[in-house]
Amino acid sequence: MTRPLVILLTLLQLWGSGFASSRPKIGLVLSGGGAKGLAHIPILKCLDDLDIPVDCIAGTSAGGIVAALYAMGYSGRDIERIAQSINWLDFFTDRPPRPLVPFFEKNLDGRYQLEFFLDKGIPRPPSGLIFGQKFVQLFSELAFPLPGDIDFDDLPIPFRCVAVDLISGREVILSQGSLIKAMRATMAVPTMFSPVDWDNLLLIDGGVLNNLPVDVVKEMGADIVIAVDLGSPLLESGELGSADRVLTQTLRIVEAEQKKENKAMADILIVPDMRGLSSMDYFFPEKLAKILERGEAAAEEKRPVLAALQEKFGLKRSESEEPASPGEKTPLVQRKKKFILERIVIRGNQTLPTPFIGRSLGLRAGQVVDEQTLSRRIEDLYSLGYFESIYSSIYPLDEARLELRLDIKELPRAKLRLGFGYDDFKKLVITGNTVMTNLPFSGMRWESELDLVGLTRFRSRVLFSPQRLNFSIYPFLEVHYQQVPTRLYEETGRRLATYQKKSWTSRAGLGLALAKRINLEFSFAMENMDINALAASPYRDLATDRKDHLERFCLTVTADTLDSVWTPTKGFFLRADYEGSYDFTGTSIPYERLEIRVDIYDTFFWRHTLRLYGFWGISSAQIPFFKFFNPAHPMTFIGMGYDQLSGNEMKILGTQYRYKLSDFVYLQAAANLALDFEQEWSNIVYRPGLLWGIGAGLHLSTPVGPLVLMYGVGSKSLQQPRASRGMVYLIFGARF
Repeated sequence: MTRPLVILLTLLQLWGSGFASSRPKIGLVLSGGGAKGLAHIPILKCLDDLDIPVDCIAGTSAGGIVAALYAMGYSGRDIERIAQSINWLDFFTDRPPRPLVPFFEKNLDGRYQLEFFLDKGIPRPPSGLIFGQKFVQLFSELAFPLPGDIDFDDLPIPFRCVAVDLISGREVILSQGSLIKAMRATMAVPTMFSPVDWDNLLLIDGGVLNNLPVDVVKEMGADIVIAVDLGSPLLESGELGSADRVLTQTLRIVEAEQKKENKAMADILIVPDMRGLSSMDYFFPEKLAKILERGEAAAEEKRPVLAALQEKFGLKRSESEEPASPGEKTPLVQRKKKFILERIVIRGNQTLPTPFIGRSLGLRAGQVVDEQTLSRRIEDLYSLGYFESIYSSIYPLDEARLELRLDIKELPRAKLRLGFGYDDFKKLVITGNTVMTNLPFSGMRWESELDLVGLTRFRSRVLFSPQRLNFSIYPFLEVHYQQVPTRLYEETGRRLATYQKKSWTSRAGLGLALAKRINLEFSFAMENMDINALAASPYRDLATDRKDHLERFCLTVTADTLDSVWTPTKGFFLRADYEGSYDFTGTSIPYERLEIRVDIYDTFFWRHTLRLYGFWGISSAQIPFFKFFNPAHPMTFIGMGYDQLSGNEMKILGTQYRYKLSDFVYLQAAANLALDFEQEWSNIVYRPGLLWGIGAGLHLSTPVGPLVLMYGVGSKSLQQPRASRGMVYLIFGARF
């Protein structure tokens, strides 16, 4: 072979290899769509299967979240596992896991549906229905150990997400800084999620201006753009017969106009069929499954086109471009999961002292930490109820050490809560509550509550406790007024009358809070009873006006590990109340009473929840009738009327079974027995022996509280305990 030919062949070989290495730069764009964003996952899995490299990626809202995870190195299948592990119903609340909630807040749980902040005494709603702290915590775990000031071009795939500045109204392309905060900002749907502070900007969901940011990846240098559009198609003329459909069509027209230019710039446009699906389908598993199916169908439809693109340009991921495992997110930091905490920096707190926040976090310099440790500690700190948001950022100092920075945004120190509840006896009850913390000085807590309509009740309580609310001894003062309707029954089961149990109480004492689960209070109380006489009452105790002055010692022990008040699935609740009213205190009626209530819940095979409960009440013989035990309520004793099971001694054993049809619908059945029952009125004693009751019904879990409809059959009366009578019970809303 001649020398010129060898040179020519060498040049051709070099030219050919150079041409092969100059493949086009592939950009991927993922649109917003809320729950519909899950449709992006099958498309990412398809790209992974075809080994198509992605050189830059951008997204908005839900698409921004998925794009960020993909940019970090998570594969499509990794992201699918993450999505399947999320309890969406729980994530769309700011409520920490109930066992972490301090006892003082836990004690108010389940009584209110609305919450406002008090700004100089004026109620104002929060900036969004939820602050999104649980999403922030999830993003922090998934991004660990990325530094908090990362350039998004330094991720395994260069990344951008879109937000909008609520102040100026302009589009903001996030390209560096806190990746966690960027993910939270791009998903900040107005009114649903609170806006995100970013330097001097106030950021909301980027879908307001640019829901399909093809222009963004073009600016990043993409030669070929693959875009996924989750927008819903415009409705046909026959579908526009109602006002809500007209509004929906108007919003879709605006979105379609915004996306027109960007869609035209996309080389491959993937449009999953989203008809009949919405951005709020997070709470319906069957719809989430359908979203994934539609995404899979769209990916398969475009698979030949994507395969042709791969073949035309010889696309293949290099070894460094292969999706990383969740434990290997980025080459920027050492791929290790544990670091030594060198120091903690806390910023943004206005009223809470930095040392207090540091102590409550429970971390110290020199401690070994990983993402689970950090997440648990921050969740515990957030559960105190003092913060709107806590963003954690880590800054690796070397291969072994890191600095932790917390950016704190505090909540206002005063809250107003409102609620309502209904049952068959008291009918509608409206309730309101104000809580002021750390006012006028650190550690002070002032609660006031007012119930109206079906009953009248007012309570105001002041206590002083260390701010952490975890382990503390606290003094307290309380005043309490009540006027509660109470029914009287004959031994035959016939209702005689309803009297008003009216009293004023003041008390002072000491409390002990232990580990957010156990609370003890010892107090001395003075109570003035005022009960008007009932005409033609067969009971001597009610034949004349009653004005009794009681002075008593009180001891209350409470243990609470329930995961929910409205629909518990696991946990334990115990409450024991002792009252002792003695002659030496100056009381008008000496008596003693002790009542203990126990509830145990457990769930097995996911859908089946079993409740075991008991009640024990015992008292001295001279106890006044207005201090009788009165547990007759369908959730405590089904089968008898409200207040019918009223006496000075009793034991109740019961069980309840609940079957979960869906996240919102349950079937339930209950059975209970009352043993050793005794009722003494005007020296007449009734001991009916065994009282019983069984029932079944429907339990609906609604955003404003459970709706429970039950039918029960039980003992007709104290005189006829073996005869039966049927009753219908309806309970709705908050507990009172």
